[in-house]
Amino acid sequence: MTQAHSTPRITGVILAGGRGSRMGGQDKGLLEWHGRPLVAYLLEALQPQVDAILINANRNQARYQQYHYPVISDELSDYQGPLAGFAAAMQAAQTDYILTIPCDAPELAADTAARLLAALQGEQAEIAVAHDGERLQPVHALLPVSLLPSLQAFLAKGDRKIDLWYAQHRMASVDFSDCRRMFRNINTPQQQAELAEKIPPSPPFAKGGTEEPRGIESPFEKGGLRGISLPVIGVCAWSGSGKTTLLTEVIPRLKFAGLRLTVIKHGHHNLELDTPGKDSYRFREAGADQVVLASRKRMAMMQECKTQREPELVDVLRLVNRDCADLVLVEGFKHTAIPKIEVYRPSVGKPLLYPNDSHVIALATDDMTLDVPAHVTKLDLNQPDSIAEFILQWRTRQLAPITNTNATIRTAPSCADARDPSSLSITEARSRIMANLQAVAPALKRPLRDALGQVLAQAVISPLNVPNHVNSAMDGYALRSDDLPGDDSRAYRVIGKAFAGQAFSGECGKGECVRIMTGASMPVGTDAVVMQEHTEAGAEGYIRIGTGHRVGQNVRQAGEDIAQGSTVLPAGHRVNPADLAVLASLGIAEVSVIRPLRVAFFSTGDELRSIGETLAEGQVYDSNRYALYGMLQQLNVEILDMGVVRDDPASLETALQQAAATADVVLTSGGVSVGEADYIKGILAKLGQINFWKIAIKPGRPLAFGTLGKALFFGLPGNPVAVMVTFLQFVQPALLKLAGQTDYEPLLLDAICQSRLKKQPGRTEFQRGVVRREAGKLVVDKAGYQGSGVLSSMSKGNCLIILPEETATVELGDVVQVQVFGWSG
Repeated sequence: MTQAHSTPRITGVILAGGRGSRMGGQDKGLLEWHGRPLVAYLLEALQPQVDAILINANRNQARYQQYHYPVISDELSDYQGPLAGFAAAMQAAQTDYILTIPCDAPELAADTAARLLAALQGEQAEIAVAHDGERLQPVHALLPVSLLPSLQAFLAKGDRKIDLWYAQHRMASVDFSDCRRMFRNINTPQQQAELAEKIPPSPPFAKGGTEEPRGIESPFEKGGLRGISLPVIGVCAWSGSGKTTLLTEVIPRLKFAGLRLTVIKHGHHNLELDTPGKDSYRFREAGADQVVLASRKRMAMMQECKTQREPELVDVLRLVNRDCADLVLVEGFKHTAIPKIEVYRPSVGKPLLYPNDSHVIALATDDMTLDVPAHVTKLDLNQPDSIAEFILQWRTRQLAPITNTNATIRTAPSCADARDPSSLSITEARSRIMANLQAVAPALKRPLRDALGQVLAQAVISPLNVPNHVNSAMDGYALRSDDLPGDDSRAYRVIGKAFAGQAFSGECGKGECVRIMTGASMPVGTDAVVMQEHTEAGAEGYIRIGTGHRVGQNVRQAGEDIAQGSTVLPAGHRVNPADLAVLASLGIAEVSVIRPLRVAFFSTGDELRSIGETLAEGQVYDSNRYALYGMLQQLNVEILDMGVVRDDPASLETALQQAAATADVVLTSGGVSVGEADYIKGILAKLGQINFWKIAIKPGRPLAFGTLGKALFFGLPGNPVAVMVTFLQFVQPALLKLAGQTDYEPLLLDAICQSRLKKQPGRTEFQRGVVRREAGKLVVDKAGYQGSGVLSSMSKGNCLIILPEETATVELGDVVQVQVFGWSG
C-alpha cells in the first residue's frame, strides 16, 4: 500500500486458482502480455488502491511468491471456482474487506476500490460488484470478511454458483461502463493474441511498464560504447541515496541466478588499495605505469592515467575480462549514455535525475506514491529481489537477437551451430527452473533411524546442553586454578577419585587434588585438570605437579559443544550419519522431515529394447533409464520406472497423464528434438505448459522444461551422455531444492588441464574428464572421445570439465573448473 487509507481497510486478492482448461492447462496469471506476466500488471494496479495484497493460487506458488506477496491456496479440493478463492482470502486477510479481481484480465481501473467502497457505503449494502453496462462482472467485487461464515455454510451444502450466494445478501451494482476494457479477460490463445495486438498497456491500467523508450539506440552503441558486447547497466543517484547499498544487495541475487558480474565504480581520488606501506603503493611510487596484484583467488590492476583527465567508461570497459563477465554494473559515470537505474530517496532532498536524463529506464525509490512516465519502471527500493529480477529481464532483452524479416532463411539453428539465438543460456535456464520450485508438503514425523537421507522440515533445537555438565577432557588430576604451582613444583594430596558417571562427592581444597578420568564431572572447588603425563608420584597419597599450567585447562564446559536452545541442524538440511549421532546424543527420538519426492520417468523411442529382449537391426538397449535410476537412487526419492513408451502420440499422451497424476516430477528421455517422431514437445503444449525447450549447452541442447498439471516436467535429450549431463546440471539441483534442501548447488573445483580441449565460443560445454591429485595439485585429463553418444566416457571419467559459453579452445596448463561425480569412488 503506497498511500494512507482511512478505515475500513482492504486487502486486494488476485484470483489465480483456476485450471486454465481452455488455455491447455496454462496458468493464466503467468501468461505473458507485452513481455510480462499478467499478474505483474495487476499487482502494480492494485498496490496503490489497497492496504495489503494476497495471491490465490493452487499451482506454481513459487513463481507467484517471487512478487513478495503472500500466496494462499484453496482449502476446498479440485478447483471449486472463485467462491473457494473468496473463502481462502477471507480467512487469510487481516483487513475489513477483500477486493477480488481475476488473474486473466490485465487491466484495472485506478479507482476500482474507491468506487466499490463508495457504492457499498452509500447504498448500505453488504457486497459491491462491478457492472460493465451490460452485465454483472461477479469476480470484480468488494466483500466484507465478516461474511465468511455465510460463505462457508453455502459451500458446505455443495453450492458453487456465485450469483446464488450474492442473492443472499444486499448487493450494490457499481457502474464501470467507462472502463469496459478491464473486463476483457483471456480464456483462449486466440484472445491472448488479440489482446496483445489490439490493446497496448497504457495508463491508467498498466503503469510502470518495462518497455524502454522508443527511438533509443542500442546500449552498446551509446556514448562511444560501440563494439562493447557485454550488457552494461548503471546505477545513478545523488550522494547519500544508497547506490552502493543497493548494489551490494542486488549482486548476491544476480550471482544466485548464475551471472558472472563485473562492477565498475567511478572514484575521484586515490584507490583504496593504493595505501602507504603496501607493496603496490611502493611500486607505483617508484614509477611503475601499471601494477598488477595477482593471487589464486583474485587479481587487481592499477594503471597510471597520463592524460590527467577523468576516465571515460569506454576506457574502463576495455580492461574488463570478458571470460568473467555476463553483465557489467556501473556505479558513477552518471553523464555516460548507458541504461541506468536511478536511486531516489526524497529524504536526501535532491531533485530527480530522470527528467533530465533520457537513459534512466527505472526508478528505485522508497516513495512508491511517486508518479513516473510510462517508459520508466518504478521499483521498490526495499525489495532487492524485484530489482534483481528487473535487471535479469532487461539483460535478456538486450541479448535477444535482432531479426531481419526481409532476409531469406537458409538454415535453421541446430546442435551443430556454435551459437543458436533461440537457445537459452545455462544461466537463464537455471534461473527459470529454480523460479518454479517450492518444497513439497506436508512434513512427516520420522523415527531417528528412518530420518537418514531425509531433508529436515523444521530446525532441530537442542533440548539440553552437550556436554550437560562441566567435565574433564583428560585423564589426570583436578584441582583449583588459584592453587596451581607458581615458581616451583609442588606436592598435592590426592583426596579421592572421579569417574565418568561416578562423581567425587567431596570438595577439593588448597593443596589437594582429585584423580579424574575423561568425561567425569569436575569435583566441587576444581576448575583445571593436569593430565597424568604431566605429574609424577610423590610420597604415599601425594603427587607432584610442575609449573606452566593455566586457568581452566583440560576442562569442557557445559554446552561447549551444543548449547541448550541453540539450533543443532537447520531446516533444509539432509540428515547424514553424523547427524544421527548428534541427535541421539541429545535424546531426540524423532524429527520432522519433508516427504520424499515422487519421480516418474520413462524412455521414448521405437528403437529401444529392454534388457533380455533380442535386438533386431537398428535397435538398441535402453541405457537411459538405468542412468536415471542410478542418479535418482542417490537422491533418496521415490522412483516410478514406467519403462519404454513407443513413439506414438496417443501412447505418449497417456503415459504423461499417468505420470503427472502420481508424481511430483516427470522425466522423459528422447523425443524433444525436431525429428518427425519427436512428439513430447507438442503433447506437453497440449497437456501442460512449456517454459523452454532449447539450451545453449553441449551436449544436451534439446531440453524441454515445463509443467504437467501440478507436476514439473523435464524432457531430457535422447543421447545417453546428454541425459546424464542435463540431469546433473538442471534436474538434480531442482530435485534437491524441491525436496526442501537448502544446499543444492554442485561443488566446483579448479584443476590444471592436462589435455588440449577443442571448443568454439557460443555455448557452455561439459567434457568428461578424470581428475586426480598430482604433486599436491588437482589436475584433469579428458576421458577419451567426447561424442554425446559415447557413454563409456561417463564411466571412464569421474568429473565434468566445465567450459563456459565464451571460452575458446583450452590449452595444456590452463586452469578449468570441474564438477566431480557424486558416484565416483
